Amino acid sequence: MTTLLTFRDNLKAWYSRYDHILTPIVKCILAFVVFYSVNKQFGYMDILNNNLIVLLLAVICAFLPLEVIAGIGGVLLVLHSLKVSMEVGLLSVGLILVFYCAFMRFSPKTGVIVFLVPICYSLKLIYVLPIILGFVVGPAAIIPVVFGFLLYNYEAQVSELVKVLAATTEEDEAVQQFQYIANGLISNKEMLLMMIAAAFVILITYSIYRLSFEHAWIIAFVVGAFCNVALFLAGNVLLMVDVDIVSVIIGSVIGIICALLIQFFKGIVDYQRTEILQFEDDDYYYYVKAVPKLSISGANKNVKHINEKTKD
Repeated sequence: MTTLLTFRDNLKAWYSRYDHILTPIVKCILAFVVFYSVNKQFGYMDILNNNLIVLLLAVICAFLPLEVIAGIGGVLLVLHSLKVSMEVGLLSVGLILVFYCAFMRFSPKTGVIVFLVPICYSLKLIYVLPIILGFVVGPAAIIPVVFGFLLYNYEAQVSELVKVLAATTEEDEAVQQFQYIANGLISNKEMLLMMIAAAFVILITYSIYRLSFEHAWIIAFVVGAFCNVALFLAGNVLLMVDVDIVSVIIGSVIGIICALLIQFFKGIVDYQRTEILQFEDDDYYYYVKAVPKLSISGANKNVKHINEKTKD
């Protein structure tokens, strides 16, 4: 454990020393992955599928606030949608405006979570995301996660609509595009189950994580993973949704492991050195429970042993 703690502290110190270089690099990588994912999902406008353009946009985002990544991702989505039809483009604008009014203007930095959901889908890590977001972000992650599921399934409906439009004649192209996409989303029971499960797992993980009893963070991850599996089992029965439970179990276990790793770097505590402190003022008594974080503060100190020189 001492070796791991020393490695963690040295890594955090190294990152702090080069934060002005590493943070833009991380933002650039995140932006590139988000924009590449949007192009891979939609990809109807050929000029935007150029990886050089994606890289250029990512480099620009490296030196801008985090919320700009979500903004540019939304612009790319709209441009690809306009290539399909004016109606789909307007619908995409409407979805983005609803998301902005409902969430982005209140918590702009977490808006990029919307685009992480499709990425996790493609990486087969979608069942991992709610457990991590539950303690890293908290309830504020629920709305962008819900919109992320909506975005992922919206792309599937647009893809189906493109096939329908390609099969129609000029005269028959007056397809009710809004209704086609809306009906596909409303009737999607799997999407509804994913939204409900993710929201509940985020809430339960956050609620237990914030409690003050010992090892609450470990229990939060395990309970969150258990609820994840239980909700999909219930959904299979009640909503008649065919979800691969084995994938849910594997994803939940991976979620626990990832959460433990993140918590380790975030900081784990030493419950054996817990202290109860008491303060008071003219109106109140204050009881504070202080639990120190595990760290190796003196591991890198070089100690010189000075021996007294013997007299001849």
